[in-house]
Amino acid sequence: MSGTTNIKIRGLALAFCLWPLAMTLAVAAPTANEPAAGGGGKSVTPEEMEVQIKGQFKGRLLIKKIVAPVTMNLEKLQDFPEDPSQKILLDPLPLSQTGEFNARSEVKGHAPFAPWVPAIAEPPFLRMVPPKLDAKKTPTLQSWMFEVFNPQGQTIFRQRGTNMLPDELIWEGKDSEKKFAVVDRLYSAQLTLVMSDDTAQTITGNSVVLPAMIYGSPESETVEFSLARLFDKDKADISAEGAVMMAKFCERIREMGLTKMHLRISGKDPELSSQRETVLVAALNRALELDPGAIEHDHTSPTLRGEIAVFWIKTGGAQ
Repeated sequence: MSGTTNIKIRGLALAFCLWPLAMTLAVAAPTANEPAAGGGGKSVTPEEMEVQIKGQFKGRLLIKKIVAPVTMNLEKLQDFPEDPSQKILLDPLPLSQTGEFNARSEVKGHAPFAPWVPAIAEPPFLRMVPPKLDAKKTPTLQSWMFEVFNPQGQTIFRQRGTNMLPDELIWEGKDSEKKFAVVDRLYSAQLTLVMSDDTAQTITGNSVVLPAMIYGSPESETVEFSLARLFDKDKADISAEGAVMMAKFCERIREMGLTKMHLRISGKDPELSSQRETVLVAALNRALELDPGAIEHDHTSPTLRGEIAVFWIKTGGAQ
């Protein structure tokens, strides 16, 4: 940047206030007793002098990185091709499968957290989304029936309705045969539609086998595990599948901040049940770092619910 500046200075002293930069100055100024430039013969007084300054500016300009904001305005989103967030929404950053898998392993305190391992099942145990029916077509829907079957094909739960189908059909675990769902048993769902011309359509839903389950109330929970899954056959050693199930159980206990529970082993062999009871309590004490006696435990003969390890835990109030 270059330019010429005319400054009138009154007095004998000259004071310049310029940018602190290097510049080349060419100054032409008459003294108080010399004639003015141009040979006009006219003198200028000390009170009034004209000084001409020519200089060149050199400096650095700092430019910060400017990040364009992403507009999430609904009106802008409607103009999808021009929306600046289009690439962000449609083109996520690529991640390798190995990196994604390793990133899923986090550490909570002293215990590993494995989110890719399925959580212990909770009600509802079965879900079924009914088909969408065209109301303009004939015949129309007259009634429907949602059923859950045991392994022998017998109905242990039934729900009926007329005209309107719900958005989702669910089974919370009610069992007319065993009062409630049990572990290691196959359950399957089926939906039957009866039309106005008395024709019927059967739709098969999902099936489920529960190696473990959680049910109860906001104040207390019951957690059941299949002994056949939890331990090696006819041994008191925790199986590989049992170790995974216990890890998910301990993860839940830590998240809830619980420290006390009751364990009961229901098995046919009293001696083996006693050994399994001792092994399981010791493993939980190590995993949860509990004080001795925090887990009350006993063993009994099998009930209607089969050979299981069952925990009773209080979720409400002080522990």
